[in-house]
Amino acid sequence: MFSIFSKGSFKLIQGVVALAVVLGILLPNPQPIAAYTIPTFSILEVVKDTSVKIQTANFPAGQLFTVRMGKYGTLAIGGVVVATTNSGAGGAFQETYTIPDSLKGEYRIAIRMDSPDGYYSYNWFVNNTDAAPTPGSGSSYTGIPTFSILEVATDNTVKIRTNNFPKDQTFTVRMGVYGTLGVGGVVVATTNSGAGGAFEETYTIPDSLKGDQRIAIRMDSTAGYYAYNWFWNNTTSGGSSGGSGSSYTGIPTFSIQEVAADSTVKIRTNNFPAGYEFKVRMGEYGTLGVGGVVVATTNSGAGGVFEETYAIPDSLKGRTRIAIRLEAAEGFYAYNWFWNNTATSGGSSSGSGSSYTGIPTFSIKAVVKDNTVTVTTNNFPADTDFTVRMGAYGTLAAGGVVVASFNSGSGGAFEQTFTIPDGLKGSSRIAIRADSSLGYYAYNWFWNNSTD
Repeated sequence: MFSIFSKGSFKLIQGVVALAVVLGILLPNPQPIAAYTIPTFSILEVVKDTSVKIQTANFPAGQLFTVRMGKYGTLAIGGVVVATTNSGAGGAFQETYTIPDSLKGEYRIAIRMDSPDGYYSYNWFVNNTDAAPTPGSGSSYTGIPTFSILEVATDNTVKIRTNNFPKDQTFTVRMGVYGTLGVGGVVVATTNSGAGGAFEETYTIPDSLKGDQRIAIRMDSTAGYYAYNWFWNNTTSGGSSGGSGSSYTGIPTFSIQEVAADSTVKIRTNNFPAGYEFKVRMGEYGTLGVGGVVVATTNSGAGGVFEETYAIPDSLKGRTRIAIRLEAAEGFYAYNWFWNNTATSGGSSSGSGSSYTGIPTFSIKAVVKDNTVTVTTNNFPADTDFTVRMGAYGTLAAGGVVVASFNSGSGGAFEQTFTIPDGLKGSSRIAIRADSSLGYYAYNWFWNNSTD
């Protein structure tokens, strides 16, 4: 469960909510120079209709940022260019910018900094220094308001705990259908944040949402602050209960332990939620098991790690590879596939795939702009031929330009360097992919900037 909120703060928030992992599939990970670099800036001082002083944090080095200002609510996209700033050594620094004539007289002003290489950050400030900042004015508040779910009474109430809420703001509390973020939902209460920060409140679930498995909840104020989250509509105590879903975190996965050709497959789970009935399906390779033959149901019991053995259905006997999927009605699912060859987790030949477990990934180690990229693999299967492709950012390099091929040898971790093709030179970000005819693949992307 998670929440994403924004008010007067940079909104580049990276988050992942996932309920399944498939062998060889991963979400794109930025390279080290980007993965942990989220540039932000806060407002230090404002001189009404004259200037604003900012303080940056975690800025990348050597980037030329264009500084724009615009009307509040626009995020300053397409705003008036007021300056350019070189980030120099990066990190933290202070700058002062002049408020343009077209925005003088505005009560609130958006400000944005972006670079051609894709870095950006934005904020806003109150263009009023006639009086000291007052609670809720937005000029002194920094950070992101959030709230977590503490307890749920099915079809009755939900208890929340806030974090970093601004002072003296009246929030309207709404609940709605899961997936709506609570936007336009049923108003269930109003809450004044008082001294702000952390506090607890309990709200009644409206009649129109009783019976729903998951419910969205939102808090917003007329000053523009908002936060949202969601909860499983199951009774919990103290924030957790087996099978409630409200305290479960992480990603359920399972690996293949043993296969008896055309007979059975044994799996081992990892990080499964507790107290759920999982339907087990098998299907054609490449289907992820979606709509496959139901071969069993399994209760996850205490959750976590457990082993189960399932019979291969007659309709899939003779197949070289078979997809297998575990899914619960509440939305949890995980899938994998296996070679339909007799093998154990320690007793099959390299490259057969029947003993390989885990997820092959690779990270970006070094880049020479418009020239080469060096990657470091992790958990690659042994003795497998991979084709390497590069493509436009966002394509996952599917169908991209073939730049090389390599054999994984003994597998695991190793380094490879690949040449950036002419058609992608000059791109700010490039996707890269490695895949094999046996079905293994992994992908990532990198900033096309020299890292040395």
